[in-house]
Amino acid sequence: MKHIYYRIMFRFLSPLSVGSGENAESDHDILRRKSGKPFLPASAIAGVFRHYYDGDPALQKSLFGSISDGESVGSQILFYDADICSDYSVTVRDCVRLKDKVGEDGGKFDLEIVESGTEFVTLLELSDESAEQYVSELLAAFSAGELRFGYKTSRGFGIPKVTEIRRAAFDTDIPDELEAWLCFSPFRAADWQDRESFTPKAVSGGLHVLLKLRQTGAVSIRVYSTEVSEDGSTAPDYHHITLHNGTPVIPGTSWAGAFRDRFRQLAGEQKTDALFGFVAQQKSAVQSKRSAVRFSESAIVGGTWKNITRNSIDRFTAATKDAALYTERTCFGGTTELEIVLPRELSEEQRFLLGAVILDLHHGLLSVGGLTAVGRGMFTVESVCVDQQDRTQYLNPEGIARLLEVN
Repeated sequence: MKHIYYRIMFRFLSPLSVGSGENAESDHDILRRKSGKPFLPASAIAGVFRHYYDGDPALQKSLFGSISDGESVGSQILFYDADICSDYSVTVRDCVRLKDKVGEDGGKFDLEIVESGTEFVTLLELSDESAEQYVSELLAAFSAGELRFGYKTSRGFGIPKVTEIRRAAFDTDIPDELEAWLCFSPFRAADWQDRESFTPKAVSGGLHVLLKLRQTGAVSIRVYSTEVSEDGSTAPDYHHITLHNGTPVIPGTSWAGAFRDRFRQLAGEQKTDALFGFVAQQKSAVQSKRSAVRFSESAIVGGTWKNITRNSIDRFTAATKDAALYTERTCFGGTTELEIVLPRELSEEQRFLLGAVILDLHHGLLSVGGLTAVGRGMFTVESVCVDQQDRTQYLNPEGIARLLEVN
């Protein structure tokens, strides 16, 4: 009988938020161990892996087990919690739901996140080698970034990058391997040093669109502050959102909101809901549809930070308002990248309309973040790649219908 183990190390390229159901620190607190250290539970990993085979319920039942009509089938794959194996930082992000650039009633909330760059390690265990071919498929999808974990995965959260996979296999019907298996501990890192590396096959997954962008001004996705510096002076009243290390970012939620709103203006509510998903309260039931479009989080590099002090002006007297002086810290002149993952079965109309949204972004007609009415959040698109094919030549009104095609 064979026992097969996989040790998977991966790093999150974007924030991770796995909710605990508590709201002590935010409206959506993350799951932690008793020590206070965050972790990714085995149930969350198993759920994502199981969801990958939603199109084949029989295979799902065989691989991951089920309970129905009093009968139960055990899972062929055993999952373990993923623990943090690097430095990490937990922060709280503010979010607000917008429509036509105006916040919706009750749409303000915040959530705890484990910041991007955090490394995790987890284990998979198989007691039936017949499941190994499917595990290889799952690990290929995992390595390709097709599997995302936690909350708001279509809005840039929970994107993993696999850094190492090692495999250990033992045939316990052979005395020497049985002895080796009895001495082996999958939880000891030293026991994996001489184990073979495992490289999954490449998978295509969704249609990957990579936009390289350059700021044409400042960007303002605000975090408010009441901090006081060491010399006693006050910090800016608000600043553009950053990671813990000070890197300015544009969250996937901001990109998704901007793209969705412009798509809605072009296509209408019904077609927008079909592509970007929705959540609607109808009487006592909640109806929802998951977004088919996934956005990354974008880190801004090479920018310059500036403090800007502004007055609020009375529109009737043209005089400054009392107590209306405020200072903002914002980032100018940087570059960034945005990855959008689209379904491959997009219609021609959907490709055309999404191409039109990208063209609007390029020409400064679509901006992201706050203070867009005064020129914030504008970008030019320096290049467009679709599945690593350069499509920048079609970023114009005449070629827009071909922008998101793949040869």
